[in-house]
Amino acid sequence: MRLILAALALACAPMAFAQQHEQVPCATDASLPAELANWSGETAIATGADAAAATAIQVGKGYEARLGKKAEVTFAIEPERPGGSVSYSGIFAFDAPEGGNYAVALGSAAWIDVVEDGKALEPLSFGHGPRCTTIRKKVVYSLKAGRHILQIAGNGAETAKVLVTRLP
Repeated sequence: MRLILAALALACAPMAFAQQHEQVPCATDASLPAELANWSGETAIATGADAAAATAIQVGKGYEARLGKKAEVTFAIEPERPGGSVSYSGIFAFDAPEGGNYAVALGSAAWIDVVEDGKALEPLSFGHGPRCTTIRKKVVYSLKAGRHILQIAGNGAETAKVLVTRLP
């Protein structure tokens, strides 16, 4: 009898734990911080084939980016994690109007590189986007003013939401 009661207690424990730790539901992308306010931008863009033909994006504007098959994109520098042969990649260019900290927000877990002066920059930080948002990944870089290349590699889908923004 004790064995049966112990088995029942173990079987019910996960349900009790889940009920105690339920998170309050939230509206997706409803309360983004000011620097991410344009995350839900509806502007569709397509990747360039290489750094010279990189598609220009604006800082502070969200995009729905159509990426290319990995073999169709020539990176400015080889990504540390380029993804498999069936993954999707993209190459974009943006101008940082002034030096400072900038975040790249992405709606997927793909690899992100920001290239400055021909080198991939080391991120200052990386992590998930704010709770209750569709931002899957946010990587922060210290950038000089001027033109930068954004590389997205190893994406599992043909599209990805992306936003580059200056941090306060």
